[in-house]
Amino acid sequence: MGDSSPPPRDCDVVVIGAGITGALVADTLARDGLSVVVLDRRAPAGGSTAASTSLVSYEIDVSLKNLAEMIGEEDAVRSYRLSLDAVHDLGTIAASLSEQTGFAPCPSICLASHRKHRRDLEQEVALRQRHDLDAEFWTAEIVEQTYGFPSHGALHTGTAGVLDPVRFTRALLDRAVSRGAVLLPRTPARDVRQDGTALAVVTGRGTLRARWVVYAMGYEMPASLRAGMVALHTTYALVTEPLADLGPWQGKSIVWETARPYGYMRATDDGRVMIGGADTPFKDEAWRDRLMPSRTKRLERKLGQWLPTVQTDTAFVWAGTFGETRDGLPYIGPMPDCPHALYALGYGANGITFGAIAARIVSGLCLGRPNDDVRLFRLDR
Repeated sequence: MGDSSPPPRDCDVVVIGAGITGALVADTLARDGLSVVVLDRRAPAGGSTAASTSLVSYEIDVSLKNLAEMIGEEDAVRSYRLSLDAVHDLGTIAASLSEQTGFAPCPSICLASHRKHRRDLEQEVALRQRHDLDAEFWTAEIVEQTYGFPSHGALHTGTAGVLDPVRFTRALLDRAVSRGAVLLPRTPARDVRQDGTALAVVTGRGTLRARWVVYAMGYEMPASLRAGMVALHTTYALVTEPLADLGPWQGKSIVWETARPYGYMRATDDGRVMIGGADTPFKDEAWRDRLMPSRTKRLERKLGQWLPTVQTDTAFVWAGTFGETRDGLPYIGPMPDCPHALYALGYGANGITFGAIAARIVSGLCLGRPNDDVRLFRLDR
C-alpha cells in the first residue's frame, strides 16, 4: 500500500501520520480538491490505530457537568455536540466507502460502578437532556432486565458504534489516493522548516514543499512538542474465543463505567468479547509488557463481573498507548508560532471521533474558511 514512484516536490498539504486520524484528514482534504501527500514512518494503520478497540462514542473522558465547570457550559455543550455529530459523520463516511469497514451503529451504556456514582449520572443525564444531547438514565433494574449487568444504574445513549480501525483506515487512504493523494509509507519526516512562504518537509525520499503541514502522529509526536500537553498511559485489552451465547447482553451495546480508570467492552462481529482497561501511566515498553499478566487477570475478573453467566476463554491480549489531556479534549488547529502547521491530535479515549472533528476543521482552515470551533481545541488553552 503506497506509491513507490518519486514523491512530488510541491503540494498543498503534507499530512504526517497514516493512522485513522491522518486518513480521515487526507480523505477530506482530497475530496475538497487539495493536493495531498501522506507520510508515515511505518506501514499505514499501524501504531495506536492497530491497537485500538474502536469504540465509537460521543462521550468525552470528562463528563459534560465537569467540563462545564472547567470551560463554561456553552463551550462544553458545543464540544459534546461536535462529538455527537462526528459519530453520525463516521457512519456516513463508512457507508460511502466501497470496502467493508466493520462499522455498526449500536447504543452505549455507562454503568455506575459505585452507589455514590448514581447521583452523578442522574445529574449528567439531566444536563444533557436540557441541551438536547442524546442521553437517558436507566435504573439498575432496567439495566439488569435489558443486558444482565449488575450496576447501580447507568447512562444510556443510542448514538455510538464500533468499527474495524485497520480496514477503515486503509479504505479511507485508498479513496484518498483515488482522489489524487500520494501515500508514502515507511517515509519518516525528518524535519519541518520554513521555506519562504511554504513549509519544507525533509524526508529520506526528498524534500516536499507544502502550503500546510498537518501533524496527525498521535502519541508518536516528539516529546518536545507534546510536553505539557498530554499524559501518556498504557491501556490493556483482551479478546475471548468465539462464544455461542453472550447472555442477556448479546453484544448489543458498547459498555463502559464510571470508575477511574474505567473498563470498556464490546462484541466483535465473529462472536467474541473484547474488553479493555486496567490503565497505568506509561513508563516504557518493558514496564508495559511486564504488567501484561497481572492486567490480563484484572480484565478477566472484570469480564466475569459484567458477564457472570457467560463462560469465557481468553484468546489474545495486547496493550496500547493513549493520552489524556486535562479537559479530555483533543488538540486541533494551528501552532501558535507557525499558523500553517496544524495539529490534529485526538488524544483521549475517543480518538476516532476526535479524528472526524479534526478532518472537518483542518480542511476548512486549509481552504481559508474561519472556524470558531478551533478555540475549543487550541494548543494554548
